[in-house]
Amino acid sequence: MKRITFDSFVRTCALLLAVVLAVMTIDYLSVVLVPFFVAWFVAYLIFPLVEFFQYKMRFRFRIPSILLSLSLIGGIITAIVLLCMPTVVAEFHRFVSIVDNHISRRTYNNDMELLLADYIQHINFKELIHSGQFIDITKVAIGGVWSVMQSTVGFVASIVSWSMSVLYLFFILYDYERINRSLRRLVPRKYSHFANNLLTDLKIGMNAYFRGQFLIALCVGALFCIGFEIINFPLAIPMGILVGVLSFIPYLHALALVPAFLLCILKSAETGQNFWLVLLSAAAVFVIVQIIQDAVLTPRIMGKAIGLPPYLILLSLSVWGCLLGVIGMIIALPLTTLICSYYKRYINRS
Repeated sequence: MKRITFDSFVRTCALLLAVVLAVMTIDYLSVVLVPFFVAWFVAYLIFPLVEFFQYKMRFRFRIPSILLSLSLIGGIITAIVLLCMPTVVAEFHRFVSIVDNHISRRTYNNDMELLLADYIQHINFKELIHSGQFIDITKVAIGGVWSVMQSTVGFVASIVSWSMSVLYLFFILYDYERINRSLRRLVPRKYSHFANNLLTDLKIGMNAYFRGQFLIALCVGALFCIGFEIINFPLAIPMGILVGVLSFIPYLHALALVPAFLLCILKSAETGQNFWLVLLSAAAVFVIVQIIQDAVLTPRIMGKAIGLPPYLILLSLSVWGCLLGVIGMIIALPLTTLICSYYKRYINRS
């Protein structure tokens, strides 16, 4: 067992302090860094297509390969949107017309305006202005206006940051190999062999993960399309496609519950069915598909792709998702596979 010296103790503390400071800095600069990391992640997914056009199709320069790859992906997304858009627009107009009909049937008390006018006439504005209550109200109002201004500035800054991610994506794709080589050179020479093996293993794990996750998302989307068609749910195919796309990130398809709830209202108002029965049928589709995904698809497909048992897959998704949010759920399984592999290789040698 290696002896712990004062020098090693100080180095360990300094390393821990550096890690804490790095995490705090990343959290403080998250508005700027998150678009950059998202662009890097998208570039990692797109780069094999760029390589195909440049090396397999023998494009001479990188820029045409990038533009053709982005155009191809954008064309596929646009085609899906155009195919689904007429149905979505028609259902939206139906929803608006149904809501308008329900509102127009209701009667409101017109004496409310008279009561409000009478209340305003009895207010002593002179006394209100000179009272301390008016000053307090003014301070609160000014603070509210200032908060709205700060929120607006932050919103505009976020839009600018996310707009910059497009430029990040282009330049990362353009210098992808050069950036990787530069990162490898930053590692000290005595650790270069370990770092190269680590990056290679990480790349293999990420590739296997994304292939498996794409297959799972495809199966989940198909199951939701079938389930929504069985219960005659509005926008069955577009909703199934939406849930399938969201399923590429584990458990993110829970966001589809909001439009599903609105579509339950639409179906109940249009057909006259009991709202709770409609909602229960939609919830049953979500629950059944989730059980199939967790009990069959994820263990079989992902377990075979990355070699993790089902309980460890669910545990890693929960832990990394709690630590790093959506990004943690994306990288959870590759990182867990890598950690288990290196634990067996270097620590648990006996």
